[in-house]
Amino acid sequence: VRGQGGTPTAWPPADPSVHVASDERQGVDGAERVNEIPRGDAATRNSSVGKLRSLVWEHFTITQKDDGKPVKAKCTYCTEEFRCETKTNGTSSMRNHLEKEHSVICTKRPGAHPPNLSSTGEPIVIGSSSKGKGKKRRSKAWDSFDVIKEVNGQPIKARCKYCPTEIKCGTGNGTAGMLNHNKICKKKPGLDDQPPNSSSTNDTTANDATTNARPNLIGDSSSRKRRRVDEESAQNIAANTSTPWNKAELSNRIQQIISRLQDIRGEVSEVFKLHESDSASSLDHNRSTTSDQHLRTSSLISRQLYGRVAEKKSILKLMMSDDTSNSIIVLPIVGVAGVGKTALTQLVYNEPNVESRFQHRVWIWVSRNFDEVRITREMLNFVSREKHEEINCFVKLQEILKIHVKSKRVLIILDDVWDDMNDCRWNQLLAPFKFNSANGNVILVTTRKLSVAKMVGTTEPIKIGALEEDDFWLLFKSCALGDRASENPGNLCTIGRQIAGKLKGNPLAAVTAGALLRDHLTVDHWSNILKKEDWKSLGLSGGIMPALKLSYDELPYHLQRCLSYCSIFPNKHKFSGKDLIYIWISQGFVSCANLSKSLEEIGWQYLIDMTNMGLFQQVRGEESSSFFHSNCQTWYVMCGLMHDFARMISRTECATIDGLQCNGMMSTVRHLSIVTDSAYKKDQHGNILRNEKFEEYLRSTVTSVGKLRTLILLGHYDSFFSQLFKDIFKEAHNLHLLQMSATSADFSSFLCGLASAVHLRYLKLESDGLEGDFPQVLVNLFHLQVLDVGSNTDPILPNGMHNLVNLRYLVAEKGVYSSIASIGSMTSLQQLHNIKVQFSCIGFEITQLQSMNELVQLGVSELENVKTRYEANGAKLRDKRHLEELRLLWTHTPSRDEYATDTSFQHPVDNVERDVELLPMVERGPSSEPCLDRAREVLEGLEPHQDLKHLQISGYYGATSPTWLANNISVTSLRTLHLDSCGEWEILPFMERFPLLIKLKLTNLRKVIEVLVPSLEELVLVEMPKLQRCLCISVGGLSSSLRALHIDKCQALKTFDLFMNDHKIKLEQRPWLSGLRKLIMRDCPHLKVLNPLPPSATFSELLISGVSTLPSMKGSSSETLHIGSFNWFIDHSSGELTVLDDKILAFHNLRRIKLMRIYGCRNLTSISFEGFSHLVSLERLEIHWCEKLFSSHVFPEHILEDVPTANCKAFPSLESLTIEFCGIAGKWLSLMLQHAPNLEELILENCPRIILSWTGGTRHQEI
Repeated sequence: VRGQGGTPTAWPPADPSVHVASDERQGVDGAERVNEIPRGDAATRNSSVGKLRSLVWEHFTITQKDDGKPVKAKCTYCTEEFRCETKTNGTSSMRNHLEKEHSVICTKRPGAHPPNLSSTGEPIVIGSSSKGKGKKRRSKAWDSFDVIKEVNGQPIKARCKYCPTEIKCGTGNGTAGMLNHNKICKKKPGLDDQPPNSSSTNDTTANDATTNARPNLIGDSSSRKRRRVDEESAQNIAANTSTPWNKAELSNRIQQIISRLQDIRGEVSEVFKLHESDSASSLDHNRSTTSDQHLRTSSLISRQLYGRVAEKKSILKLMMSDDTSNSIIVLPIVGVAGVGKTALTQLVYNEPNVESRFQHRVWIWVSRNFDEVRITREMLNFVSREKHEEINCFVKLQEILKIHVKSKRVLIILDDVWDDMNDCRWNQLLAPFKFNSANGNVILVTTRKLSVAKMVGTTEPIKIGALEEDDFWLLFKSCALGDRASENPGNLCTIGRQIAGKLKGNPLAAVTAGALLRDHLTVDHWSNILKKEDWKSLGLSGGIMPALKLSYDELPYHLQRCLSYCSIFPNKHKFSGKDLIYIWISQGFVSCANLSKSLEEIGWQYLIDMTNMGLFQQVRGEESSSFFHSNCQTWYVMCGLMHDFARMISRTECATIDGLQCNGMMSTVRHLSIVTDSAYKKDQHGNILRNEKFEEYLRSTVTSVGKLRTLILLGHYDSFFSQLFKDIFKEAHNLHLLQMSATSADFSSFLCGLASAVHLRYLKLESDGLEGDFPQVLVNLFHLQVLDVGSNTDPILPNGMHNLVNLRYLVAEKGVYSSIASIGSMTSLQQLHNIKVQFSCIGFEITQLQSMNELVQLGVSELENVKTRYEANGAKLRDKRHLEELRLLWTHTPSRDEYATDTSFQHPVDNVERDVELLPMVERGPSSEPCLDRAREVLEGLEPHQDLKHLQISGYYGATSPTWLANNISVTSLRTLHLDSCGEWEILPFMERFPLLIKLKLTNLRKVIEVLVPSLEELVLVEMPKLQRCLCISVGGLSSSLRALHIDKCQALKTFDLFMNDHKIKLEQRPWLSGLRKLIMRDCPHLKVLNPLPPSATFSELLISGVSTLPSMKGSSSETLHIGSFNWFIDHSSGELTVLDDKILAFHNLRRIKLMRIYGCRNLTSISFEGFSHLVSLERLEIHWCEKLFSSHVFPEHILEDVPTANCKAFPSLESLTIEFCGIAGKWLSLMLQHAPNLEELILENCPRIILSWTGGTRHQEI
C-alpha cells in the first residue's frame, strides 16, 4: 500500500483507529487508486506475480514464493503464518482465520475496512457488489448496509449498520427495501454524525466526509463509470422486503416535526415578547413597535359615551360604598377588544363624585408590559410633584409611594392589562396601599382576559358586552355622520342600519366603519363599503380587526387552530363543551403530550383557556335535574366580532355557504359548512319551497370535494336539494367529520352513497325524529370516535356495532347500549348508560365490562341478575382508573302487600332522579324472596377504582354497607353520593371518611333513623319516614359551605343542628348559611327552625311548606316572595302566624325583591314597619285573607316603637298596595300610606273596617 507520494507504507497503521487519510482533492479517487496496486510483500512484488484479486491479501504478507507464486503468507495482525498454494490450499484458511480471530469478513468485492481491534465481536463486512468482480455498487443504500450473505458472489442479504434489521437484496429485490429502511431507521444518526464503521477522527477526514456526503471506505471499487443520478426511482420498485414502508411511522415523524416547529414558533414568540418588553422598559413610554401605538390610552374622554348606564351605576355603587372593611377593592372590567372598557372607565374616572371622594386619582396604561418598576414610578408621578426617573429600585420606589399615599384614599386605573402575573407580583405591586390607614382605596382593572380578572379581583368582574341596539345606533351615527348626525338622511340611514347590524354592537367597530363612511356621504360609497365590508381590513390602523388580531396572536398555535376552525359554524352558534372538544379531537387538533391526561381532559383545558382569554363566552341554558352535575346546561358562544375575524383568517381552509352569502370557495378549503335556513322558505301549509337559484349556486361554488375533511349541513331544505347534496359530495372520501340536519332516511342514503367513508371520526345527525334502521355501512367506519344521533332518540343500530373499537362517545337514548351485542369489544367507549344485565348469554353480561378501561361514566341496571361475587368481580371496576361516575341499580321493589300498608310509595317525590322505573312485583313467593346476602356480595364485588368521583346506588336490598364504602373506605376521592330506594339499609357509611364529599343525596331510605352530615355544598333528604335526627360534624363548617338544602317528607325529623340557635356561630360572629342559594323544606311537621329566613340575600329558590315554626314561603331574592298559602284553610303553619317580624323574616336579605304577597294568614295581627323599611326595592305589596291584620283601632305600644321615624319610610319604593278580605282599620291604613311616599295605586276590596271620607263634604262610604 502506498501513501500519497507513492512511498510504501505499513498496513495496518500503528494506531488502528486512524483511517488511511486522503486530502480533499483526492477524495474517493484516492481510495480507488489504492485498489489497483498488486497485493503481496512490498519487497518481493513484481509484475510476474500477476494480480492477486482476493481481498484476503489486504491482510496478509507473502513470506515464501515458488516460481513467482505465493506459497506462505503471514497475517499482518497476529503474524501467524499460513500455506497458500494455489492448487492445494488457496486462501480459504486465511479467510477463516480473519473471520474467527479478527472478525473480518471478506467478500468478492475489493476494498475493506481495517479491522476494529476493540470491537465486541460484530463482524466487519468488507466490500459488497451487485454484479461480480470489481463492479462498483452505485446505490446510496450501500452506504448504510453491509452484506452478510451472498450466493455466487452476488449479495442476497444485508444488515443495517445502525440497527439489527436485515434486508433481502438479491437481484429480484434490488435496493428499494434498503432505501425505504434508511428513511425510517430510528437509530440512524443525523447528517452530522459518522456511520458506525467510520473510524476517522482527524479534521481532514471529517472534512472529506462532509464534502463527499459519505465516508471514504478503503477498498471501494475503482470503476470510473458515471454514477447514476436517478437513484430515487428505486423507491418506486415493488420489492418484497422484510421491512415494508410504514405509513404510521412516517405519520408519527411528520407529527414530531410539526410539534418541534410549533415549539420553535412559541420560543421565537417569547423572544419577541422579551425584546418588546426590554424595548419598552428602556424607552419608557416610547414603544419600538407600531402595533401598540393605537392602544395607548389616557384618562380624558375623547367622545360621547352612549349606553352603559347600568354598568356605570354598578361601578359607582361599589366605589362610593362606605360599608366596607377592606383597605383596597379591586374591580375588574372584562370584555373583548373594542367593546368600550376604557371608555366606561374614563367616564367613571371623571365623575364629579369620584373626584371629590378620592384624594389621588391615578391612570396607568399597562398593555402587554406589566413592569412593576414602571407602573410604580408612574403612580408616583400622580401622587408626588417630585420626579423619580433616576430611581430603578423597585423597593425604594414602593417605600416612597407608601409615604405619599398614607392615610389617603386613592383611585387607580390599570388599563388594558394582559399579563397573567402571579399572586406574588400582584401583591407586591399593591403592598403600599394594603397598609394604608384609609379604607376605600379602589383599583379598576380593564382587561380582555377573564383569567386576569379572576386573579386580581376582590369582587365579581363587570362583564361588558355589546351595546344595546338603540345606543349603538346613536354611536354609529355620530361616528359616520359627524355633525350631520341629527339630520337623519333617509337613504344613508337605510344603508347605515344594515352596516350597523353587521358590527354586532362593538363600539370600536362603529368607530372603524364610521371613519370609512365619513369620507364620502353618498349612497354609492356607503353601498360599496357595505358590499366589501372594508371595516374588516387588517390594514386599518386602530381598527377593530387589528385589535382582535392582538388577542389571536396571544394564543399558542394549537388554540389558534381550534378557534379558526369554529368559524365554519354560524354566528352565535351555541356549542356544548363536549361537542366542541370531540370536534377538535376528530380533526387532530388536540395533542396528548401529557400521558397522565386523556384527550378529553386536554380538550377541556383548551376550552377553558380560550374562555379565560375572552374568545368564548359562557351562556346558561335550561336547568337539568342531574344531581351529579351542574343544574344548568352551559353553552359556549364565540364572542362578537371574533367570529368574523376567525372567518377572515381561516378563509384558505374554512368556508361557509349561508344561503347565497359566500365570497367564493378556494381550492385549498378543507372544512365546509352549508346553512340553508335563509335559502329555503315555507308556505302557509309548512311545505318547504324549492330554490333552484341556490341549487345552481351550490353547483358552481363547490367544484372539488376530494380534499374536504369537514362537511356540515345545517337547516331545513327540500328533497331536490337533498338529492343535489348527495350528488355533489358523494366523492368526498376523505371526510373526518360529518354533521347533518336530515331525516334518518336521507342520512342513511347519503352515508351509503359516499365513495368511501372509512376516514370518518365524527358523525352527528340532527333530526326531529328517527325512524327505520341505520345503514349497515356504519359498522365499517373503524376510525369513528363520535356517533351522535341525539339523546332522545332510539335508533335501530345495525349488527356488528361492536367492531367500532375506536368509538369513544355514543349519544343516543340510554336503552340503545343494551341492544349492542358484544359491546365489551368497544374498549374505547367512555360513556355507558343504563346497560341492563340479562340472564341469557345472548344479552349483556357484566363480565363484558372487564376490558372497557376507558369508561368515564357507567350505569348498570338489573343487577339482581348478577348471581355471585365472582361474577361481579369479572367487571373489574377496580381497574378502571378513568371512571368518574358510577350508577349501580337493582330493580327490586316491595311487593304488593307492602304497598297496601305503606301509601308513601304511591306518591313519588317531585324532581327525584331515578334512572330506571321501579315496578312493584306482582307475586312474592319463596322463589322470589330477595337474597340479602347475595346482594351484599354482588355489591362487594363491584368495588370501583379509588379515584371515583360520583356514586349512585339505587334499589339495593342489602341491609349493610359494602366494606369499600363503610369500614375500609377505598373511594376517598368521592365528590357526590346518592343512595336511593335501599329499603333495608339502616346504618349509613360514616360520611366524615369522605374528605372531598360535597353533595349527599339520600332518598327513600325507609329504615334510617340518624344521619351524620359533614361539611357539604348540597344536601338532599327525601322520603325518609323514620329519620329523627340530622347531626352535623361541624355546624359552623356546614353553615359556611352549604349552597343547597332540600328536606322533603321526613315526617319524623325533629332535630337538625343547623336550625338550632348555635352559640358558637354567634360568638365567632360567623353568618348563618350565608352562601345558601336554594332552600326547600316540605312536610316536616316536627322540624323546628329557630332562625329567620331567608338566610342569604342571593337565594335563587325558597320553598317552605309544612314546617311547624314557619309559615309557607315561596320565592327568590330578586323577584317575588309569597308568604302563606293560597289554600290557607289547610295550611296550619301559616294559620298560626301572628306577627311578621324579624324573627320570621330576615328583612335585610330581601332588599332586592319587588313583589310580596301575604295570603291566608288568618291569625296575623301585625307586620314590622321597621323590617319593611329594609325592602328598598319593594314596588308592590298584596295582602289577602288576613282578617285580624291591624284590626284594632288602638296602636299598641310595641307597634308604635316599631314604626320608623318620619325620615325613614317603611315603604320607600312602594308604588302599588292591594288589601283584600282583611280587617285592617282606617288608622292603620293611614299610617301605611304615610310611609309610602311613592304610592301610585291603592286597591281595597272587602275591608269592612275602612270608611272613606270624601274631602269637602259629609259623605262616608264603607269599603
